[in-house]
Amino acid sequence: MSAFDGPSGMAGTGFWDAMERASAAIGGEAFYDRLLEVLTSLVEADLLSLVRYSSFGAPDLVIPRQIRSEVAAPYDSGLYAFDPFHHYWRTVAEPAVKSLRGLAPVELWKSRYALEFLRAARISDEIAVFLPPIGGASPTLVLDRAIGEFTAVEIGRIKSAFPLLAGLHKAHLKAIIGRGLVDHSTEKPFRLIDRSGKELAANRAWRTLEADTKSGLAEALAELARAGRTQTTLADGRLVIRSPLAADFGVAPGGLCDQVEVSAVSAPRGQDDGWLACLTHREKQIVMLTLEGHPIASIASRLGLKRGTIKNHRLRLYQKLDITTERELFLTYMQHLRAQPR
Repeated sequence: MSAFDGPSGMAGTGFWDAMERASAAIGGEAFYDRLLEVLTSLVEADLLSLVRYSSFGAPDLVIPRQIRSEVAAPYDSGLYAFDPFHHYWRTVAEPAVKSLRGLAPVELWKSRYALEFLRAARISDEIAVFLPPIGGASPTLVLDRAIGEFTAVEIGRIKSAFPLLAGLHKAHLKAIIGRGLVDHSTEKPFRLIDRSGKELAANRAWRTLEADTKSGLAEALAELARAGRTQTTLADGRLVIRSPLAADFGVAPGGLCDQVEVSAVSAPRGQDDGWLACLTHREKQIVMLTLEGHPIASIASRLGLKRGTIKNHRLRLYQKLDITTERELFLTYMQHLRAQPR
């Protein structure tokens, strides 16, 4: 007898019908909607979500595509840092089935996260299905319950179905990559390369970034290849993340995923780098970090360089900008902002 058959209520015709619909949606835009329907054939839930949990940045809510502002605002403003699922993915990053009640410490339920987000979202418990990652991020299926908790039996049903869900997810990724349609809808530049270094696929955001000679992408990729590091920064402060792909990952077994993520280090708003055109990519990075208030020690740590190296870079960029102090750098930046058209 299958784990999804029989009078135990584990699953019946509805489960296999939902699996068939999900299989038919592989490679299409509705694929993850269909996976969520598979979960609801196993467990009752009040809200279904798809959240992209990243090892490098804030979570992205993908489904539902619209959410009440009173729910989204507190979460996006920083409360996501207290999300147990976010913490799990940043610290463990293993595909799995987890429940909110199982991960959350007791004190969470008296925290701002519970009072300002969970209460507003009417969430009493959640089940998260962390699917195998791509680019350091897991497309995570989430079931919410407004009252009460998910039982051990219900969580067990989802865990039993997990290998099938993960298998469909991998097939979906292989399908879209094999057709060269790597998530064109996202604003985040993304590409795949095989183990020999050959580029296999890239989205349009990557091509746009690649065509921008001032982006610093070429320098960033050269730095990754030369130093063997897993991340570096672009001229605007965004991170370029390099992640390994699984040995059984279809068209790129043992290959690499390059993805651009927004980080805490970003260019000041409204900045046009015309006034920095004479600087190298590294010097621009140091200018932006300085404008954000980082001391030399912090800049060195973020860029993986020695303090003396940062000091030498600053001396050279000061000479190019015809200034001698950090105060003059700020004044030059303010003059640049005032000169910008409003």
